[in-house]
Amino acid sequence: MRIVSLVPSITKTLCDLGLKNQIVGITNFCIDPADLHRTAVRVGGTKDPDLHRISELSPTHIILNEEENRSVDITSLRARFNTLVTFPKTPRDVPVMLCQIGAYLGVEDKAQSMASDIQNKIERLTDLRSWQELLGKRFLYLIWRDPWMAAGKDTYISNFLELTGLENVLNSAERYPVVDLKNSLNLNPDVILLSSEPWPFRKRDADHVREILGPSHPKLLWIDGKALSWYGSTTDEALTTISEDPIKNGLIKPL
Repeated sequence: MRIVSLVPSITKTLCDLGLKNQIVGITNFCIDPADLHRTAVRVGGTKDPDLHRISELSPTHIILNEEENRSVDITSLRARFNTLVTFPKTPRDVPVMLCQIGAYLGVEDKAQSMASDIQNKIERLTDLRSWQELLGKRFLYLIWRDPWMAAGKDTYISNFLELTGLENVLNSAERYPVVDLKNSLNLNPDVILLSSEPWPFRKRDADHVREILGPSHPKLLWIDGKALSWYGSTTDEALTTISEDPIKNGLIKPL
């Protein structure tokens, strides 16, 4: 097989399924495993892939995602190549996606094993008191600044956090709405989570949020965005650590 993956989290998953040597094309954001760029060609970003370069790689399989890739690129690649388009909106969708990938790439047994492991971990997961004691109940999850943007309810990120018993304060119809930080206080969040990606929030960002919100601001915490938004084998890893102390395992840090 000659596989092109335009989805960073799935690229990692393919490697964990033993397909690393069959991946010929990746995006600039496919950073896990770190050495994959030595054997696979970078074909651009998730939103601006070089379709001509992809064609030159003569792929037998291309994996895409409805959220991470543009519909125009998906349509173009679907018309010319053997493609699989994914779109899990919650960790509960991941086992089905893995089985689809397994059937698509001929690694059914490995994919089914990973899918079953994730399904079992989700079923065993209950409201996590350690998370609620640390964070409170209601969260606002920031993913970007200038403008400030947050994860709405209909997102993989929000659905993952809700597995821990938390509640997203945003009821926007948009999946990633622009938010007015000052007005967000009216939503009564117990905690504002500043993600490590796609915007790499740092302490200076948290200090700026404090300046905007004033002394009445809720708790501000950094959170590992990769663990909360990468689906596939990362879901399995995140579910393993999510039931542990989120500070000790590095999923959350004070800012």
